[in-house]
Amino acid sequence: MDAAHVEKVYSSYSGVYDVLFGKVFHRSRCHAVELLSVKPGQEVLEVGVGTGLSLPLYPRWCRVTGIDLSDKMLEKGREKIRRHRLAHARLMRMDASAMQFDADRFDAVLAAYVMSAVPDPLRTLGEMVRVCKPGGTIVLLNHFHAKHPFGARIERWFSPLCTKIGFRSDLDLEHLLAGSGLRVTVGRKVNPFGYWTIVQCLNTKSDQAREPAARMQGVRSARRATLHA
Repeated sequence: MDAAHVEKVYSSYSGVYDVLFGKVFHRSRCHAVELLSVKPGQEVLEVGVGTGLSLPLYPRWCRVTGIDLSDKMLEKGREKIRRHRLAHARLMRMDASAMQFDADRFDAVLAAYVMSAVPDPLRTLGEMVRVCKPGGTIVLLNHFHAKHPFGARIERWFSPLCTKIGFRSDLDLEHLLAGSGLRVTVGRKVNPFGYWTIVQCLNTKSDQAREPAARMQGVRSARRATLHA
């Protein structure tokens, strides 16, 4: 996948995205926003904000910036901002793998159903870590590669088809987080169908050189938690 392909695919979904992915994923979005643990006055970044389905869920005491590649998706998001009078939210067209924000800008970052839809997940996560303050919270809500051999084989078979319709089915959580400077604090399966995983991470990038073993232990703990959830 490249950025142009992703933009084209999701722009084509803009008119029906809320119908297809709104209500069925609503509860999981609520959990993801709750795990950000946003405090009054803090700044939050939502990566891949799309049509803005999560925007009404944020407390009004924070400031929310949402970014996305698709102008058509962002148009739907701006309609929600006007309809719900979300004066604390703003949307920008931006490539998540090359953000135009200063380092350490945001207190918390959310990527919901995004990491498997971007062309370069590692680079995108690196940008999320860069713009998030040390000690800040990063929450990922996504499907990750199955560890069971049969499930993994099925995902590999379907991966080429999934790529054509805008996402990858074989994104590996451990590979994604290794060396990122993130320490997993919560990892659990969520509905629908227990196919999705919420991962809450502490941004320990200032401690990265000192604590590699602790970070990897956090990744393994998250994987065990999701397998047994």
